[in-house]
Amino acid sequence: MSNVLKSKPAYELPFPPLYDKNKVADFFTPNYQEIMANAAEWRNLHKIEPRRKDKHSIALTIIDQQKTFCLADGELSIAPASVSDTSNICEFIYRNMRVISDIILTLDTHYLFQIFHPLFWTDGDGKHPSGFTVVLPGDVGKTIFVNPEMAYVLFGDMKFLPWLQDYVIHYTEELARLGKPPLVVWPVHGRLASPGHAIVPSLQVAVDFHDIARWSRTQYRLKGDLPLSEYYSPFGTEITKAHDGVTVGEESDKAVEDLLKYEALIIAGEAESHCVRAAIYDILKKIKAQDPALAKRVYILEDCTSSVPGFEQQGREAIADFKKAGMNVVDSKTPMQDWPGINPDLFE
Repeated sequence: MSNVLKSKPAYELPFPPLYDKNKVADFFTPNYQEIMANAAEWRNLHKIEPRRKDKHSIALTIIDQQKTFCLADGELSIAPASVSDTSNICEFIYRNMRVISDIILTLDTHYLFQIFHPLFWTDGDGKHPSGFTVVLPGDVGKTIFVNPEMAYVLFGDMKFLPWLQDYVIHYTEELARLGKPPLVVWPVHGRLASPGHAIVPSLQVAVDFHDIARWSRTQYRLKGDLPLSEYYSPFGTEITKAHDGVTVGEESDKAVEDLLKYEALIIAGEAESHCVRAAIYDILKKIKAQDPALAKRVYILEDCTSSVPGFEQQGREAIADFKKAGMNVVDSKTPMQDWPGINPDLFE
């Protein structure tokens, strides 16, 4: 037994008593009194230092680990894979609590009337498309049409309908020109203030536990609320300009720059084929412009992300690109100090 204990890295912690792996698939209200009391007790028991004393910095960015994607009754659920991912993320946080400086959570945040939701579109009979409908440039105006009501809903005047019709043609063509995946009309999901918008409760408990034990404040980044572009990455929309130069999206270079200041940036979440993919491509774009060597600071938790069914190839191709660029794809259960290229000073 003593040999086993010696082989375990000193910085790793056991799972606290409040962690119940069997509840990861459940939707529940966290007991904050219990979390606060247990985290304070854990801090004292294991002599966990506050985040302000960190001499080196590690960030864990978790992309869209929300009910809408991760639990069985979510609108875009990829369970059971996402349940396993969530469990692995929770356990990674608990084990590595001493060395994770900051946690950043992104949340897919949507409304009913957006370019990637069914109500935006109709077919020739006025019916709305089903979820997972792919819209290619040649489809617009032939097999799928802008719902005319969107001109009033989005702009308050029907006179904007011709502009909107021209815009969606430009949008689908621009995606193709930029080499991005085509527009997908998804089932309504991630609606602000809906149950699906919430972080998976077991993960929220783990994050709150970390915050209290380490006196560290988690950052929450909402994305996806702009109506005229898909918004997979938390760092910007797929398209930022309309055919006439009007701004319809946004980019956030500063948010990426802030992440690249960490000595190690760890990434997990859903889905590997879409939002995780887009987020890391945005990070990689900034790395290539700033310093390609920064790629070695990025660690993707391979067992903490999964693709949307049917889009697995898209996820695999992205991971291959990230590896080629010098990013590290690792397993959450491998001790962090054994990760390739990790700075050993992070664990002192």
